[in-house]
Amino acid sequence: MKSSKSKRKLTTEDICREYYESQIFRPTGYDEASPAKFFTDASIYLIEIDASFKGVDMATFLQEMIPVNIELFGLAWLNHNYELSEKIKIPDYVIPEEIVFTKKYLQENGRGDIWERMSFYNDEILKTVADGIIMPEGWGRFRDIPAAIREEDREEIAEEEIKSKIMSSTEAFSKYITDSECINRLAVRLLYIPCDINRLSQKFSLKLAEQWRCRIKPVGFFALQRVIVGLYQNAVSYLGAVRDYGSYEAYKETIRDLRQGLMRVASKLQKK
Repeated sequence: MKSSKSKRKLTTEDICREYYESQIFRPTGYDEASPAKFFTDASIYLIEIDASFKGVDMATFLQEMIPVNIELFGLAWLNHNYELSEKIKIPDYVIPEEIVFTKKYLQENGRGDIWERMSFYNDEILKTVADGIIMPEGWGRFRDIPAAIREEDREEIAEEEIKSKIMSSTEAFSKYITDSECINRLAVRLLYIPCDINRLSQKFSLKLAEQWRCRIKPVGFFALQRVIVGLYQNAVSYLGAVRDYGSYEAYKETIRDLRQGLMRVASKLQKK
């Protein structure tokens, strides 16, 4: 049963702020669901899989995982609204609200360094999109063409296609965004919607290893990819909970009530 808590419609700022403060910056406690525990467990898990991660201390680990987490939330936000748009009309002005608020939030909280580091991972999204166009084998658009096309021709086609899509997004959302940095990053994210997090996790893992200056073994890369996928799925779950319950706190309240109810039922059954 859903919580009786007020279903006040949250703004994009409310949704983003609650995610950043409850899931990233201001975790309350150290329970099983806390962000602090997730990041600590993730680092321990990676070290257990691949000892190469031992050279990465927690401060350095978080320096990169936090901007990755926020960039993934931005993708989840767009994908969430993309899926909603198949059921209801989403106003165009809603789409850029997350990225505009995110930059403002980080800068106002003295974390402009995170915004800058997010650009590394936004670039990786762009590279993933380009690979999807030019790769001659596997999942690229040219995979079914029997005759080889010169590599430079593939790259030129990919570049023109990407430029065209970015210009289209820029024209569509420039009326809602005056910050060119925000609109450029948003346009890159939109290229990758609907999001395939499994392919993107490969690029992000390579970039993380580069930033950490860590020579990770193949088994370590696979483990790191699972952590990245987990971060994205957490953002997806959060947005789903906000949609269904009105807020993340209302969702947690409902889960607590459900658990307590089940425990009462179990206790009664044991006494019979």
